[in-house]
Amino acid sequence: MFKSSLFSLAILLSFLMSVAVPGWSGAAILGLGWPYRLPLKVQVLRCGAPGKNIAWAQFYTNSARLPQGNDLRVTTSGRLILPMRILRISRYDNRVRLAFATPSSGTYYVWWGNPHPGPAAPTLKVDRGVWLRLFHFRPGESGSWRAMAARIAQAKCYASYFVPRIFIGFNPAGQNGRAMSLCQSWLKIPKVGSYRFAFDVNGVGYLALDGHDILIKSRRSGMYGRVRFKRLVNLKVGWHRVVMGAINYWGQIGMALDWMPPGTRAYSPVPKNLYAPIARASVGRLQKIGQTYAADFAIHPEAQVFVPPSYYFQRFAFQALIPASFSPQVAWKFSDGQTATGLRVEHEFLAPGIYKIQMTVQQGSREFTATRRIRISSVLYQMYPFPPADPLVVVARILKSYNLTNLDARQLARGVRFYRRYNTFPGLARWGRAWAKNRQPENATPALRIAGILAKAALAKRQYTWAALVYLLASQKPLNPDAKARLLANYVVTTCNYTTRASRAYAYARNFLTQNVHLPATARHVVLTAMAYAAVANGNGTLAVKLAKEAGPGVDKPYRQQEIQEGVLARNIESYILTGHFDTARRLINQWELDYPRAIIKGYTRLLRMKLLVTEGRPLIAARIGVQYVNALPTSFYSAELLYRAALALKVAGKTDAAGSIMARLKHDYPESPYGPKLAKQLAR
Repeated sequence: MFKSSLFSLAILLSFLMSVAVPGWSGAAILGLGWPYRLPLKVQVLRCGAPGKNIAWAQFYTNSARLPQGNDLRVTTSGRLILPMRILRISRYDNRVRLAFATPSSGTYYVWWGNPHPGPAAPTLKVDRGVWLRLFHFRPGESGSWRAMAARIAQAKCYASYFVPRIFIGFNPAGQNGRAMSLCQSWLKIPKVGSYRFAFDVNGVGYLALDGHDILIKSRRSGMYGRVRFKRLVNLKVGWHRVVMGAINYWGQIGMALDWMPPGTRAYSPVPKNLYAPIARASVGRLQKIGQTYAADFAIHPEAQVFVPPSYYFQRFAFQALIPASFSPQVAWKFSDGQTATGLRVEHEFLAPGIYKIQMTVQQGSREFTATRRIRISSVLYQMYPFPPADPLVVVARILKSYNLTNLDARQLARGVRFYRRYNTFPGLARWGRAWAKNRQPENATPALRIAGILAKAALAKRQYTWAALVYLLASQKPLNPDAKARLLANYVVTTCNYTTRASRAYAYARNFLTQNVHLPATARHVVLTAMAYAAVANGNGTLAVKLAKEAGPGVDKPYRQQEIQEGVLARNIESYILTGHFDTARRLINQWELDYPRAIIKGYTRLLRMKLLVTEGRPLIAARIGVQYVNALPTSFYSAELLYRAALALKVAGKTDAAGSIMARLKHDYPESPYGPKLAKQLAR
């Protein structure tokens, strides 16, 4: 008797709701077993276009949702199941985008969490908004618009969106390369007349109105300007079905549609308000059946900042959704080692990936937890048409609070690149130290570049010990032997040039060789060359000659070609020094000595280093490395000139007494050199 009464009551409710919602008779009632729901508030946008009104919403579920979204249902407030279409879902994160029928304005609900959901909800027919769908590339014919439409119809759709108008310059799904796209909508023609339409796509594509082809681009090419292909069409007042398809063979998706209405003389984008509008639902706070409060938070993509050479930091805001009667403590974890507290927090994501965001609400003795998984792409594609640029000062403020010991090497390296662009040495030094001490595996090429960035910044601030230490710490990372050897060589050269710890640098290089007996030949060559450089700095010319000979040339070329290449290098380095390209000049000198270690012994590269240092404004260092060389190799062809230039550098630095001592040495040790009298005249001025 009781079961019969419940069954009769269910039938009565179904009938009443079908009557209460015109146009949706026969729809099913959502049964029991759905524990979670979100309210969706909709203000219907009526327009008179063919079809029924719909709305779309984007929200985050929790882990109770089935991976493919089979348990998602949208209902009225009376649990009447409505037609719906999932636009975006992933098994890897919790973001969902869907469209659903909206018979009238009001509050609807999206449900999930039933492990046995039963039959699927009715499929929604999309008759509102500008509906963009993306498909996996499918080979086939593209000679006619019907052939292209057939290819797209047979392809698999992997994402769809509602966009303001038929215009897009990138793939909002974050994928580059070959893809197919389709835009469709109802277009309102306000008055009868002749309309000129113009379009273009990246690749091949077509434009159809009311099922007839208007424009077609069948030859593969990129987009030149905004629109190229044009046609005059006579249209009546009312709604017309517009469909634009594109097949992209390379690069990014590109679609553009312009028109020239009657009485105008210029092409312009079709106004947004002439497309059939679609409402976007406002998403409320999570509700769990049987509980007064379920922890929930809102996720808002805010902005992104470009970090050279090709990275983006993405800023998201997280807002705890709590009842007005609560006064809780809210803690956040972002699964990248960072934490925060507060009702609303902002976080910078430094690298793409899947992040688990956990919020804990402490209200008195009660604790509530909510977890959401979000996907961070290479670019902030969640914002259409393109995310705003984040002010550098905002990013720096957020990064200042980061616990760097919990970040991986890739994230730390990107932080270094950001602060290099932001041009603040304290932040660069802090992130640089954390990166240099990090012992996680990373690729050799980025590690060499990051170490170079940090050393360059330290040299600019005249923090010479730190500049050398960066290379030493980086050489202790788990890198391949060649990368370790190059970093160690940079440490040795930087230490010998800018500090007085050349003996320590030599000892490090020697120990490296001793501990790594089976080094590749290329790595061994680099370390021996660095040891030869350190031997010169220590005043041991005999050892330097021996090590340079053992290292041998780093390139296999005939002697004549080596001489020619060294001459070209000398000329180029002189030019770079004169034009202020100091980093390039320094890099070429290092490469010269690495390719031809005998250049360390000959002395001409030392002369170039002195010119570079004086031009950079480091005359004392220039004088010291000149004297170092003469002490080690006093019989070299360039020894007298190096003493001459060392004395001039000391004069520039205001050290006239020291310059006079070098002049006395020059006259005593090299009495036949013309640099002695020349220096006397220079110092007498």
